[in-house]
Amino acid sequence: MTGFFNAINHPGHQDAAQCIDGDRLVTRKELCSDGALLAANLPSHQRIAVHCQSARLFTIALIAIWQRGSQVVLPATPKPAYLEDIKEQFDLFLDDAEIEKRLRENKPSNLDMHIEYPAAINCIAVFFTSGSTGTPKPIIKTLAQIEAEISVQDPLWSPHIPDGARIIGLVSHQHIYGLIFRVIWPIMSGRVFTADPAPFWELMQGNLKAGDVLITSPAHLKNLHPGLADAPQPSLVFSSGGPLDYDTAQVTNQILGTYPVEVYGSTETGGIAYRQQTSNPSDWIPLPGVETHLNDQGCLAVKAPHIVGVEWYQIEDRASIDQQTGQFRLLGRADRVVKVEGKRVSLNSVERRLTASELVADAIVMIPDEDDHRLGAIVVLTQAGKEQHREIGAFRLGRLLRREISKFEDDAALPQRWRFVDDIPTDTQGKRPLHMLSAVFAKKSTEPEVLETVKTDDCAQLKLKLNDDLIYFAGHFPTMPILPGVTQLHWAVSYASSIFGMPETTREITQLKFRKPMRPRNIITLDMQLNASGQLVKFRYRSDNEGDLSSGVLKYDGDAA
Repeated sequence: MTGFFNAINHPGHQDAAQCIDGDRLVTRKELCSDGALLAANLPSHQRIAVHCQSARLFTIALIAIWQRGSQVVLPATPKPAYLEDIKEQFDLFLDDAEIEKRLRENKPSNLDMHIEYPAAINCIAVFFTSGSTGTPKPIIKTLAQIEAEISVQDPLWSPHIPDGARIIGLVSHQHIYGLIFRVIWPIMSGRVFTADPAPFWELMQGNLKAGDVLITSPAHLKNLHPGLADAPQPSLVFSSGGPLDYDTAQVTNQILGTYPVEVYGSTETGGIAYRQQTSNPSDWIPLPGVETHLNDQGCLAVKAPHIVGVEWYQIEDRASIDQQTGQFRLLGRADRVVKVEGKRVSLNSVERRLTASELVADAIVMIPDEDDHRLGAIVVLTQAGKEQHREIGAFRLGRLLRREISKFEDDAALPQRWRFVDDIPTDTQGKRPLHMLSAVFAKKSTEPEVLETVKTDDCAQLKLKLNDDLIYFAGHFPTMPILPGVTQLHWAVSYASSIFGMPETTREITQLKFRKPMRPRNIITLDMQLNASGQLVKFRYRSDNEGDLSSGVLKYDGDAA
């Protein structure tokens, strides 16, 4: 197998198709010509950041930047706040629009096509991953390292791939796994790859051909479209970004006709091992040339020719190893970087974004439940945060904080479960043990989610969601849980107190009527009206589907208001 530049610039293969861009087949010659065209419009010996949706434009940028002797910098996301965080790492930023603009502005007739391509060792790509502080950490890889890894992996997979098979990517090429499997490997092996992003099955299932190779993630395979069972079957399905659960591997085999090939590794190490879960449990098999052992803390360490810089690279994954074969099983992370939806998320980074808000005094972010991989956040609010909490409720406050984090982080890093507390639980040594933090999420909720609040001087309207975890549904009644009437009264009194400043106890409750039950997951509206004297509050619970549910009048002493 030849290297990247030798393959794409091979004199005898220039007219061969290399990329599918919409309905058009793009040849190797076209990619090389566009690469030269773009290179003529780029500065040399600079650090050039690239973030593209199109794998064709991305490949053109790689060719051009390396041809100019510059470094390719690959941001994890094009979000402005993220780019601001890493602005010291690059001198120029290119996206799809900017690349197309520069290609239009240059004139092919002026180009010298006798190009001297650089050696792979001099072609540098800079990736970013979360360091121990949560700050984006640059990871430098050379094209030579990437080619060495592909040369190891290709003999494992090529015998299973028929002639004419295409490489179809559902993952981004901005990360090491996508770069290797969606762009560099197809070019080195002479296979056609798709340029258009296909993050959803619905966008590509009608275009599948028998024998195609799918580059996916656990998040994709957990959401297989049922229609894929009737589509042409792929020859191989790759998955990386996090271990796939056994049941999903079985469903993938049933629908797509093959067990996924899971590739284990990281940005720093590249590929380390692989497995296909034909049985449970299934060990990870080190790639050829990769050696493994455990450190004193039981964490995996690896050594391989394509890992440069240290003899043994230490990984923060705990593992058990078969000493005879070197095969291993993963036992969970030892650091504070987790995989969510196949993406690596730094809990430190998310916490840093949260505590930067004027609403947050302290925060802990975690995956509270092994069976539910959604991120959860335990948050201590500032005084301003507490006022917001009283005004808009927990649900909308969580949404507000998610929007703040989303300026910097991908969707996978946005907490979906929120707990607002006075203090984060600690033990007698001042530490925050996992079991105590998890218990915060295990507690039943005593309040509904406030989806919306509308208030005038003497009227208020709250839209409430009755989640399953409300403590009042437990045992009332076991076969058909409904919200007790006493709870409805308690909430009415509580909201009258927080919104209108009424006392927390009433003198009398009159005209009380319970018309229809309130059940888990119902979305209801609470209407409240304070009378002119300030001595009574009328309340009414209703729903859009069933009309009035319950109502009453709260009466207070004469000096209430």
